[in-house]
Amino acid sequence: MPRRSTRSRSRGRPDRYQAGDAPVSEEKPRAVKAVKAKAVKKEPVEKTMAFAEGDEVMARWPGSSLFFKAKVTMVRVEEDEYDVEYENGTVYTIRAKDVYKSSSKIMKKAGSRRSKSRGRSSAREKKPKAEEVVSEAEDSAEVSAEVSAEVSADEEAAPKTEDVADAPVEEPKVVEEPVVVKAPKVKAVKEIKAETPTRKSARVAAKAISDAFSDDESEKIKLAPNPELPDARGKKKGWSFEWVWAIIFMILGPVILVSLHTLCTKSGCKLETPKFSTKHTDYINKDAIIQLAGFYAVLKVSSFIPMGSIVNGQRMNGFATLLSLLSAVPALVYYKVPLSSVRNNYFFLMASCIIASFLSAIVFYISSFWAAKSSINSKGNTGNPIVDIFNGRTVSPKFLGSDAKLTTFRFSMIGLAVLNVLMVTDSIVSSGGKASPTVILAAAFQVLYSLDAMFFEEYYFHSHDAMNSGFGWSLISSYLTFPFLPTLITKYLLDRSPVVAWYYLTLIGLMNALGYIIFRSSETQRCEFAKNPSNPALAHLETVSTAGNRKLIVSGWWGLVRHPNYLGEVLIQWSWVLPAVGALGFTDLVPYYLPFVTTLMLVIRCHQINQRNKRKYGSAWNSYCEKVRSNIIPKVY
Repeated sequence: MPRRSTRSRSRGRPDRYQAGDAPVSEEKPRAVKAVKAKAVKKEPVEKTMAFAEGDEVMARWPGSSLFFKAKVTMVRVEEDEYDVEYENGTVYTIRAKDVYKSSSKIMKKAGSRRSKSRGRSSAREKKPKAEEVVSEAEDSAEVSAEVSAEVSADEEAAPKTEDVADAPVEEPKVVEEPVVVKAPKVKAVKEIKAETPTRKSARVAAKAISDAFSDDESEKIKLAPNPELPDARGKKKGWSFEWVWAIIFMILGPVILVSLHTLCTKSGCKLETPKFSTKHTDYINKDAIIQLAGFYAVLKVSSFIPMGSIVNGQRMNGFATLLSLLSAVPALVYYKVPLSSVRNNYFFLMASCIIASFLSAIVFYISSFWAAKSSINSKGNTGNPIVDIFNGRTVSPKFLGSDAKLTTFRFSMIGLAVLNVLMVTDSIVSSGGKASPTVILAAAFQVLYSLDAMFFEEYYFHSHDAMNSGFGWSLISSYLTFPFLPTLITKYLLDRSPVVAWYYLTLIGLMNALGYIIFRSSETQRCEFAKNPSNPALAHLETVSTAGNRKLIVSGWWGLVRHPNYLGEVLIQWSWVLPAVGALGFTDLVPYYLPFVTTLMLVIRCHQINQRNKRKYGSAWNSYCEKVRSNIIPKVY
């Protein structure tokens, strides 16, 4: 008998064998080889990159199998790599094969890929889909049917099949010949590497381990984990010891604030062990809650008054609101409204703000589950409710049509000014019109600070709190309780009424003015440059270019120290407490708490920002640090 052929028939022979016909002679192998060589021949293509600088892509996080949104900052054609910046500000060099469009079908199928093991038998083989037609000319002779199809330059060869029910034929009587069916016509598709459908094997588990290493390195060096992203297996790192620190801070913060006001009385402000009352009536007062709710309602209603410009969808009328409230104080005096209620309920107002911070954090945590995914805070989305309530699950939530962060910021700044004015005014009225210059100067510094914050209210959206911090207990508590820290100094001065020489007051005033000039001018440059780097008003400033076409200011105040706005903040807050230094001495240390803690926190934040900028700007930041060596205080730190 003639040997069974396992090769396809040559071109131009679409006719089938019929029963009783004479067998056709075999084709020469050379013809088949020529067809195969022609099908796989590829012309050299010039090397191009799929993305350009500035494109939004999905890039694989090094050391994991997960993809995240990123932006291309540099294209490396020779190395076939991209420099991409992820949403958390981290920049990595990623191979081109690990960068896709966000709408790519590959990304959608990435989670359902299967192992390419060839251990499946022919009985388990699935029929290939029409859109994934590939050439299988190299299959072995174990297949019992063969395919004969017309192959053009645009079409791929159809896969062999075992199902011959669509073209039943009879076996030849003379010799046993294979049954040949025409391949179904399909549209030309792009070439896709064949994947044999298989069961998941042990290699899947092994891949999970190998994903912990970067395939960009020749040596398997394990990368440090990123706490802001899931791990290589997609599990959020929520139940770590971070929740312990969150509980400690949520207890320690209110305890310190209550202790400061418990220790600071008319007799003195000495550091000693505080004695806390266990009666709830010593912390909760109905009149204080009504006053606090009324003040918040006024701020909420004022935010809808059509005054001021619109920035980020919010009406910038905080300055007008503050002026309106301050101008109402003379009317309250004229109509003999008892302003002493604010001083009498001062401690209850503070306790009510502490309670409100916890309630607000819980409410916004619950509402965050209905928020848009784009507003989720990575540090507050750990899956641990304690950590998420502390950090906040959302970055910029809305409440009753306005930005919750902006409203809370207004509460802090306007509340600081109103408390100072009401307490000082009540002191002047109750004393028969007598006023202490020391008290007035100290209170005026704080009111000026509030007026400045509201006048440049739009710059708040360029602050670290507005851009990066989540709206959780940490931020809410710091805003709601902040007015009760500077006013602790005002309250102490009202109780003690120290006498300070005029030249000391003049020097303190100059110190505050210098701090304000440094703070405001540097902040204005920073925020205006962030809004529009091409602003003609900033053309005199020297800048250096960094990766991703960013620029750094290296002249002016920023050429003196790296963080001139922090220098101004330190000078301002120490000028608040200096009028009381003569009375405080080295015994009443409680009023020093605010400037001391502020200085400490700014030093810590300064170090954090330096590390972040080093990763973000690379060699440009190193060059800037070599030129400007001081962080906050010139020639000192």
